[in-house]
Amino acid sequence: MNPYRKLVSNTALFGISTFGSKFLSFLLTPFYTRILSSAEYGVTDLLIQTGNLLIPLASAGIADAVIRFGLERNSDKRGVFTTGFFVTAAGFLALLLVSPLLGRIEFLSGYLWLVLLYVLMANLHSLCSQFARATGYVRLFALSGVLCTILTIGFNILFLAAFRMGITGYVLANVLADGICTIFVFLLARQWRCLRLSALSRSGTSRMLRYSAPLVPSTLCSWIINISDRYLIALLVSSAANGIYAVGNKVPNILMTVASIFTSAWQLSALADQPREEKERFFSNVFSVYSAIAFTAASAVILTARISTRLLAAPEYYVAWRYVPTLTLATTFACLGSFLSSIYMVERRSGATMATTVLGAAANVIGNLFLIQLWGPMGAAVSTLLSYLLIFLVRAVHTRSMLRLRWDMPRFLLSAGLLAAQCVLLELQISFWPAWAGACFLGVAAVNAGPLWSAVRKTV
Repeated sequence: MNPYRKLVSNTALFGISTFGSKFLSFLLTPFYTRILSSAEYGVTDLLIQTGNLLIPLASAGIADAVIRFGLERNSDKRGVFTTGFFVTAAGFLALLLVSPLLGRIEFLSGYLWLVLLYVLMANLHSLCSQFARATGYVRLFALSGVLCTILTIGFNILFLAAFRMGITGYVLANVLADGICTIFVFLLARQWRCLRLSALSRSGTSRMLRYSAPLVPSTLCSWIINISDRYLIALLVSSAANGIYAVGNKVPNILMTVASIFTSAWQLSALADQPREEKERFFSNVFSVYSAIAFTAASAVILTARISTRLLAAPEYYVAWRYVPTLTLATTFACLGSFLSSIYMVERRSGATMATTVLGAAANVIGNLFLIQLWGPMGAAVSTLLSYLLIFLVRAVHTRSMLRLRWDMPRFLLSAGLLAAQCVLLELQISFWPAWAGACFLGVAAVNAGPLWSAVRKTV
């Protein structure tokens, strides 16, 4: 199959199970912001993000190893799944042992049991879903994502609108949805047949953990960049301000979700066996199109920041629109940096991925400590932008020693400059700013029209 068509096909497949759920959850933002106060929404966001931090720690990232080794033709499928299950179980027991310390965190008080259940169900769902994908149950994998979305929405409406359970109802909806989907996949894929204590081996477990464990620090640093600002805003400003900032982050997160779907598909294409020259041409062509889509989509999001915030959130959250342009620009560079990390993956340089992410995380924390005190939540948005820009620049320089991408530098710099101009125009709101911002969008679209049209011709 044409490699470009294969990439599009894989992206569409992963999109079925991922984007639909994220997009529908995104559309529920008006519902959440009308049911929960800004302070409640801020606490809810902190609980979910804390759970997301604990997920890779409690599982040692074993789901990544399950999909990696489960896809090997001659691998012991029973050994892979059983190892994944027992590592997940052992990690949860370790989490229970340290839970008394977690209970001392103020915003976790009264909700710790919910967060622990959230972590357990998320890890089990990820384990069963990834193993289903690795063993050929691709449609079941996609269906599980859709089912999880439907259940999450249904339980949220029930717990928040009908039972008025507030923060507890929001988190519990996610717990029940993950739990039911875990049982659904486990039974339909007949995964109990692969759960055998006799399949455990020291060598197999060691091999999987050697693969997954180094990915955890990188995941945690990415979490720090994305989430540390939430904690510091709640600490240095207020929970209500954090709730508003979290809403402002919803729109840019759509771009990140789309990029993560592409990344999942791109990893399969990037690992294809090709001569060096052909691989460099393939990577360069795909990056050209990818950056064109990222810039154009980001410009559209920035242009419509005020409208989308008004449509998606209750009136008390409307001020969140101010953070959308800067966070969108930050997300754009995060997406571009993520693409460059695929070069590290191909070259088996995961240490470089971790090192550059640690660098960005350190810069983000330092920037947050200073800028939030100066500019409030806007300082957090600027700090996030600078950290992702730093990661992108370091990777852009470093990866050239491994795989030389052909850059259209005038197009790239002009696109980035127009996006920055849009951010400034919306923040300052100078005379006729909507017209000027619209002109910037048309400029970005025109500059990137060539690569986009080239992509259409290659895939049709």
